[in-house]
Order: sequence, then structure tokens, then C-alpha cells
Amino acid sequence: MKIPENHNSFIGIREIAKLAGVSTATVSRVINTPDKTSPKVREKVEKIIKEYNYIPNQTIKNIFSKTSNSIAIFIYDMENPFFINLIKDLNKICLDNKYTLLILDTENNPDLETSYIEYCISNRCAGIILTEGLDYNLFEPYKNQIPIVSLDRSTKGVYSTVHSNNREMIHKVIDYLYNLNHRKIGFVGSEKTFDSIESRLCGYKEALTNKNIPINPEYIYFSNGLNIESGQAALGYFLSLSNPPTAIICSNDLVALGLINDAVFRNIRIPDTFSIVGFDGVLDKIHYPQITTVRQNIPILAKELFDLITNPPESSETKIVEATFVQGCTCMQIKLTS
Repeated sequence: MKIPENHNSFIGIREIAKLAGVSTATVSRVINTPDKTSPKVREKVEKIIKEYNYIPNQTIKNIFSKTSNSIAIFIYDMENPFFINLIKDLNKICLDNKYTLLILDTENNPDLETSYIEYCISNRCAGIILTEGLDYNLFEPYKNQIPIVSLDRSTKGVYSTVHSNNREMIHKVIDYLYNLNHRKIGFVGSEKTFDSIESRLCGYKEALTNKNIPINPEYIYFSNGLNIESGQAALGYFLSLSNPPTAIICSNDLVALGLINDAVFRNIRIPDTFSIVGFDGVLDKIHYPQITTVRQNIPILAKELFDLITNPPESSETKIVEATFVQGCTCMQIKLTS
């Protein structure tokens, strides 16, 4: 059998078998378990596979397999550079290990998440990575059907989870600001209960208490989002106070960027009026000068997530990844007042 030069469809396993003069079962063994075939037959079949650039039909393989080589990641906010960088690193790891990454934009919508779960199971995905979100109970009925790993989503120990050392890093941020003589330090949190933001807020309160600085409820602003608009709203709030803070810690870099941009619009100089700190470390190529921030180790976060999906532990585990404090240009020392 000879494949015509103008043949415009994919060559299949039957065509390879006919060209090699062997059975389809033999071709399948050469592809999937080559050690179970003789060197002579293997060489003959592999030569034809190479000549015709044969690529196995992954969809058909999935039908006869308990799992596919697809890993799904549920993304809460596709506009956040942190998640874009996470996707890039995770996608590279998947490709290097012959996996496919499915990117699912959930917008923290329970109905969307439920539909995506069912889609992942019906397509025999190798696992699901949950990023920031509010509800893990949606996944309870499926926990024995597919491996699930969480990044910064509280799962009450039901699933393995990965996160940065959020509390510890906020302690370092407070130490830094304290050494710059700041005693009135604000924090921009979220009205929604996100696990990572809650950890950072706890770190903020703990660190202030350790420094014998009273926690002023007025200095904690809860935004309705974690984006640029949230930073703009936060600046308006702090400016409305009769005794505003001199430094503000933001839940993430996007909030910090929104606050800084709005300050420029209002002709308010940063860091002269407010020292600003972000969290994530993902705006190096977007904002100049560098924002003082905490840089999460996204490549390691991605690697830990991949490993937990492809080699799931017998019981749930928590992986903590060390972040790094980055001293930028948005903080300054002030005169210490009594």
C-alpha cells in the first residue's frame, strides 16, 4: 500500500499496519509498549511512522484510557498578571512532560465551575488545579473521580494545597516600614474571603501587635475587588480620613498600581505622601519605577502544583513556597513623630 502524495487526511494506525505488513495490534505495541516487540519489527514500523509523520489520535486514546494527558486550571481573574505568569510557567512544564493545559476562566461563578468540573471528568482530565475562589464544597461529589489541587483556595484539608508564606512576608514588610519610621500603616483587603488575602491580613495584625502598634480599624480598607479600580477606591478612602496612614500595604500588585495611578491623577506624590507596598511581584515590565512588593516564586508554585496532580499523595499535603521581599521605589523614610 502506498499513500498518495496528495493525501490530505491524517494517516491512521491501519495504514501504518498495511504499509509495514503487520497487524494493527503490533503497531499499537510499537507505539505504546515498544519493549514487547522485536527490534526488527519495531524498526520497520518506526521507519514508516517517521516517514509519514504519524501522530497518535489523542481523542481516540482517551476513549480507551482511564485518564488523558490534560490538566485543567480554574482561573479566577484572567486580567491579573499573576495568573497569566502562572499559566505560562505551568504550560511549559506540561509541554515538557507531554501534558496539555486547559485554561478555564471561572470568574468565581459556581455554575461555571460545576460545568467545567463535569467537562473535565467527561474528558478524563488527569487533574484539576483550583486557583483563588470562595467555595470548595462544589468539588466534594467529585473528589474520588479526579485529582484536585488548590492554589490559595481554602479546602479545609480536603485537597492538597500550595501557597506562598504570606503571613511571614507581611511580617517582613511591616519590619521594613517600621524601620522607615512608619507607625500608621494601612492595609487594603477584600470584602470577599480569599484565603491568601486573609493570611496577609492576619500577618498584618500580628506584625503590628508585635511592634506594639495599636490596630486601627480605620486603616483597614476592604475593597470589592482585587484590581486597579480597587486601588483607586482605596486611595479615595484613605484620603478621606482625618488622620490617614503614612504607608499602605496592598493585597496585590494590581491594587497597588491602581492606588499609585490614581495618586498621579490627583497630583499626589508617591512615596512622599504615602509609602506603597504591593504583593505578587509581577509588574516589573509594566510599571516603572519598581513597586516595592513581595515577589511570589511562580515557577516553583507551578512545579509544586504539577507534581501534586501527576503524583498525588495518599493524603492531602500543604506545600509552602518561599516568597521574596523586593525593595522598590515606592517607600521612603519619614521623620519619627512622638
